[in-house]
Amino acid sequence: MSFPKAAGSIARRALVLVCLLGALAPFTAHATNTFVVAVYNLENWLMMERTGGTNSGKPVASREAVVSVLTGIRPDVLGVVEIGTTEDLADLQSRLRLQGLDLPHTEWVQAADPTRHVALLSRFPITARFSRTNDTYQMGERAMRIQRGILDVRIQPNPGYSFHALVVHLKSRRETEEGNQATMRLEEARLLRRHLDNVLASQPAENFVVMGDFNDLPAAPPVQTIAGTNETRLFVLHPRDHRGYDTTYFWRGKREWSRIDYIMTSPGMSNEYLTGSAHIAAPTSAFTASDHRALHASFVAVDEGIRSVAITPPQPAPPAAPFVLPSLYLLLVTVLLLAIIIFFAHKRSRPQPPA
Repeated sequence: MSFPKAAGSIARRALVLVCLLGALAPFTAHATNTFVVAVYNLENWLMMERTGGTNSGKPVASREAVVSVLTGIRPDVLGVVEIGTTEDLADLQSRLRLQGLDLPHTEWVQAADPTRHVALLSRFPITARFSRTNDTYQMGERAMRIQRGILDVRIQPNPGYSFHALVVHLKSRRETEEGNQATMRLEEARLLRRHLDNVLASQPAENFVVMGDFNDLPAAPPVQTIAGTNETRLFVLHPRDHRGYDTTYFWRGKREWSRIDYIMTSPGMSNEYLTGSAHIAAPTSAFTASDHRALHASFVAVDEGIRSVAITPPQPAPPAAPFVLPSLYLLLVTVLLLAIIIFFAHKRSRPQPPA
């Protein structure tokens, strides 16, 4: 069988194009110009003593709900809090992959807390690792080691762009025998800020995303310490859910909502944030998944320069409830309008006297 000359030429060109695309595929499969970053406290995806005194992992229904939340977001870079062992992290990774969300690159941090860890999963390659697990601070006469460490890796979405992803979990607000929790949380925040300042002092335009469970309110000293001041102040994103609420954590024991989970960026990365893309995921499955809600935001993978001061932008107020007329009032208005229409219609229909 033979082709006309023109058809044969087109076929040969198509074949060459297919071959070129096939050759370039390994280099483009993981590159992108936009990407989504998310952070999620998984509420004890680990082995622990649970209701009834049994030692067991996170219930299957809760794990499936976590996966449902995350596949709804489809993050390219995911920071997780309250993960257990590396096997627990592999379990999460496998469950996400089965649902079409493949995040093959990982970092898992082991600091003073032997049970709860921070970790990261990424669609893009991790090109460098700077995580810190042995930093200490003084509490009276005691040298205290940071509980969950500072996860810090460099991620490369495409050949021309990279950024640091940091994940932290500051000391909880629940009292323990270790000492004053507020003081410990503030000291851990100072360790993180010192780590950031050490980099920004020599590389003020460096790209950072800092995310995690800070276990404190926006105006509290630990959160403000991490945000920093002046020209190295971090850009604090303010995600909201579809109803306009910004709370991220539900303390079941007190039946109390609060905002304690955050995503912040360095001045050098704040211009890459896609304005309005920061959200809190709030599907119905979220309440089964965790006592925290997942945060996510989108960025362009192109260096857009540095802000002189990365202040928090003004945020819109939560949407007001739609105005609904009371039923009785609506009925009265309707009757009045009908009466006016009938009056004028009747007046036009009356015979006019002869001129």
